[in-house]
Amino acid sequence: MSDSELRVPKPLVDEYGNVHHIADELARGGQGVVYRTKDADLAVKQPLDASGQPDKNANLRERFQRIRLLPIPQRIPVSLPLAILRDKPGYVMRLLNDMKPFTVFELDGRSKKKLEDERQALPQWLTKIPDKDLALRLLHYASTGSTRRRLRALAKCAAILARLHSAGLVYGDLSPNNAFLGEGDTPDVWLIDADNMRLELSSGGVSVYTPGYGAPEVVQGRDQSRPRTDCWAFAVMTFKLLALCHPFIGNKVLQAEDEGGGWDAESQLSGDGAPTNMEDRAYAGYLPFVDDEDDDANQGVGGLPRALVATEGLRRLFQETFGAGRELPHRRPPIAFWTLELARAADLSLDCPVCGMSHFVDEHAQCPYCGATHSAFIRVKTPRWEILIPGSATAFLLPKRLFYPFSFEHHDDTVYEAVLNFAAKTAVPVRGTQPFPDNLSFEFVEGGK
Repeated sequence: MSDSELRVPKPLVDEYGNVHHIADELARGGQGVVYRTKDADLAVKQPLDASGQPDKNANLRERFQRIRLLPIPQRIPVSLPLAILRDKPGYVMRLLNDMKPFTVFELDGRSKKKLEDERQALPQWLTKIPDKDLALRLLHYASTGSTRRRLRALAKCAAILARLHSAGLVYGDLSPNNAFLGEGDTPDVWLIDADNMRLELSSGGVSVYTPGYGAPEVVQGRDQSRPRTDCWAFAVMTFKLLALCHPFIGNKVLQAEDEGGGWDAESQLSGDGAPTNMEDRAYAGYLPFVDDEDDDANQGVGGLPRALVATEGLRRLFQETFGAGRELPHRRPPIAFWTLELARAADLSLDCPVCGMSHFVDEHAQCPYCGATHSAFIRVKTPRWEILIPGSATAFLLPKRLFYPFSFEHHDDTVYEAVLNFAAKTAVPVRGTQPFPDNLSFEFVEGGK
């Protein structure tokens, strides 16, 4: 099948006789390609073979039967197979219409060209950056929601994984291609590509991973996919999306590229079985973390300052996962800790109204990106949790995590709705609803304080 045929495919018919018209390509990886259909909430995935063509030998029926027998938690936002295609390899799955893969957070060639075409000049806060590519990356970072939106999306992704792990399940192949998010500041998040999801096994089983996201023990063939390998892939994705660099591509790798041993060098194995290509060594876990507190041999040379995009709690999770957890998988923090810290970090960050970049207001008197003094905000607090709200807000939905123990499924559910008036320094429940609990407080903080 030619590329043109893949781009404009004929209508596909599933096993129940439903006809699906392909709209556009959503995501493509080593195992398959996902297409949006003209049905608002349906998508089609086709498995690919090693050459990148639809895999006609894929045994989808047996695979789906296995997935249907798994103890998958109810109401979990994981896109499961609905029907097998009749005449082509592939299956139909549910996917909300406005959803896009987490790769929208990354600046690829298409989004870079769009930014260049749409803007004649960079915003003032980016004009002092001599590297135009870096300036465009920061512009794209801000235009896609900056740190705050990424933190919210990642927290919801971690909550999904936490629910799967609590049921004894392994997701198996986490990457930005397999996590999807909706529109808005607090987007819905779904995981797709449930093909590799299974129960954790004591031994045996097939492990699948996306290059750059596989845990060292999986890449090196020492172990199989487990919840802790999901945690590794999630941590890599989180670090890349927040800091704009890979946690293991540091000066040791980049210096090798300058000397002619970079990504395009032929990959071979050394005497100890490790790849000789430095990038492959980094992805396989043979090199230290770029921010390793005990080993600076592969020190990071790029990306956003970690203190600007991650709280102290998140930075500690990165150290445990990529430091000790690189060689000792049991040292990696469970995904539950990631969920809590990401949600907490998102709630403690605010967007700068001048440049659009978000930052942790309590740690900076002014925006660390453009230098603007921070605007007024409201601190909503209980003994259990706190959330920062822009001072311009006139209403706010108070979520369950403010009042109850953190729930992976319900932490974002609304418990109260507040009507806010910053000038009058008042916050009251919506008329006709129950009063706020006594332990809930609202602190009105003036701009620049």
